[in-house]
Amino acid sequence: MGKKKLSSSLQKDQPTLNVDTAYLKAVDHFNAGQYSQADKLGTLILQTAPNHIDAINLLGVIAQKVDRYDLAIEQFERAIVIDGGIALLYFNLGISHCALNNNSKGILNLKKAIAINPNYAEAYSSLGNALTAEEELNKAVGYLQKAVAINNSFVEAHSNLGNALKAQGKLSEAKKCYQKAIDIAPNYCEAYNNLGTVYEEQGNFAKAIVNYKKAISLRPNYATAYSNLGNTLKEQGKFDEAIASFQTAISIFPGYAQAYFNLANTQKEQNKLQEAVFNYKSAISLKPDFSEAHSNLIFCIDLLSDLTSDLFQTERENWAKLHAEPLKVFWSPFKNRAEKERKLRIGYVGADFNQHSAAYIFGPMLLDYNHNNFEVYCYAGNSIEDNLTSKFKNKSTKWISTLKLDDSQLAQRIKNDSIDILVDLASHTKGGRLLTFARKPAPIQITAWGYPLGTSMEAMDYLFADAIAFPLSEHKKYREQLVDLSCIIHLYSEDNYPEIKLSPCLKNGYITFGAFNRIVKNRHEIYSAWAEILHNIPTAKLLIKTTTLDDIKLRKDLQNSFTKLGIAPSRLILMGKTSKLEHLEAHNLVDIMLDPFPHNGGVTTLESLKMGVPVLTCEKMSRCPISASALHVVGLDKWRATNDSDYVAKAVELAKDIQTLKLLREGLRDRFDTSVLGNSKLYVAEVEAIYRKLWKKWCTKQQDMQGS
Repeated sequence: MGKKKLSSSLQKDQPTLNVDTAYLKAVDHFNAGQYSQADKLGTLILQTAPNHIDAINLLGVIAQKVDRYDLAIEQFERAIVIDGGIALLYFNLGISHCALNNNSKGILNLKKAIAINPNYAEAYSSLGNALTAEEELNKAVGYLQKAVAINNSFVEAHSNLGNALKAQGKLSEAKKCYQKAIDIAPNYCEAYNNLGTVYEEQGNFAKAIVNYKKAISLRPNYATAYSNLGNTLKEQGKFDEAIASFQTAISIFPGYAQAYFNLANTQKEQNKLQEAVFNYKSAISLKPDFSEAHSNLIFCIDLLSDLTSDLFQTERENWAKLHAEPLKVFWSPFKNRAEKERKLRIGYVGADFNQHSAAYIFGPMLLDYNHNNFEVYCYAGNSIEDNLTSKFKNKSTKWISTLKLDDSQLAQRIKNDSIDILVDLASHTKGGRLLTFARKPAPIQITAWGYPLGTSMEAMDYLFADAIAFPLSEHKKYREQLVDLSCIIHLYSEDNYPEIKLSPCLKNGYITFGAFNRIVKNRHEIYSAWAEILHNIPTAKLLIKTTTLDDIKLRKDLQNSFTKLGIAPSRLILMGKTSKLEHLEAHNLVDIMLDPFPHNGGVTTLESLKMGVPVLTCEKMSRCPISASALHVVGLDKWRATNDSDYVAKAVELAKDIQTLKLLREGLRDRFDTSVLGNSKLYVAEVEAIYRKLWKKWCTKQQDMQGS
């Protein structure tokens, strides 16, 4: 009781608060960055004047500054109840919702602000940003153009307009907007960063780097610019510099999930797989819904040699449970006509409809399909187009760019197109759209060619396989139903291949082994096996060719790895990136191609066989021995090793038989071209027969359901 009386007497002794003076002082604290003091004064004002709208608004803005947008929303809503006719309150409420990714509520309130004040440039700009985030780009551009029309000196609006135009693919127009912002405010670092992203997308890496560095010079703690700079350096093959840039971004902003993701991607290219796995996991821990990082984690884990197939399949199941299963709520009945013999619409979804190794596998399905029985719809996510893209466009029934469509929009588009069979060409690789497939937009969904190890998604009905790459004993590990082809892969080879020249050993006097796969597939035990082969054949040399060997440090690291294994640098021939024709010509320098393990080659193996160079593969712990399948088709089963010691022994034995190597070089291309590996008509006919079989099965099921 005594404490209550004391409290009461103290309250009586408190001087009367001058609300106006206190508010001005609170604003001074706010402008000085003293948010805690400003918050205390604002709270004190409301104890005396509960309906002081300016103080309520100030508390909301303070909450925004400390990223407490939930508290900010409470304050702005409280103020609006008192007076619902103030545009500023709706503006602040709108941008707070947008900050929490509640874009629909943000858009609603920003529109209310504009309704009250039709000349509110800041509201138009923020509304344009929100609509850009929602990918309503035409509307976004319209509102942003209105913002700059009201205030042509509004720097942020010019930059935001550039962002919306860039999202539309209008890079030249976007560039002009960023430049306009810089002309108005030469120290506006965001515009330099955004300008850098345009140059990067255009492939002008030098100018991109100049603009990123300018942005960083203006704001040394600009984490986004450091991350973007790292990406550009990575594209130039400057991996160490890229890693340093990502690490700087992370040191500035430890919660930067995208920077961890970018760092992991670069480490993967350097063959630092354990470090990459750690950083992918860091990105996912910061952003649990980061499905792309999770897909890259899966791809990276697959490259590790010390994991069983059960363990790497578990990570696929984790991905499906976390990202795909919640989307089952979007499944709905299909209106596709269950007629067994009608013309079918086949949809292909991927991001490699250009000069990419994956396109050389699935390409014939787009170029040589039976127009009487099938229509082909290409849902293409590749930003780079070339001559092969043009061929695909010309042959397809319909070409749909997916660059501006999110997974939900793409799924709806596919359903509107009445696709009968939808084929995933990417799975967990770059540009994959598995979250579209997770919404089940087509009656039959197949994953094929792009990444052969399955998705573990309930929505994916089938996985294309073959009897060697996927022995029957392995089928139970896949959630999809496996469908066997004669060989899981095929090589589109309409391009003119170089002439096959004389076996190099006949003119050199020594055997030249080759290794043309990406270096990320190479493990220490592979280098040990290759070194042992070279020790057993003292005159032999090894030609290693891959694009990343343009990186000087990576080249030296590779040489050092072999030096430690007793192989002098003079016995290694290292080649980096070349043109496609030069790459194929390089096979004329090789007698025997060495396949990495456990992640064997795919297109690399097919190209080698097409160029008359036999491939020695090892099926030890292979996730999917595709090379073994191809070798079986062309009758080279003796080139399949079961373990690393068998691999070394076979290499030494086969290298001694110069006459066989000569005969193989002379006849292997013909053997290849007359098989399903090289004969597109044979391969396409086989796949299309499977399409029809699966469709008939679906129709029967529908008819049975209707009958019951």
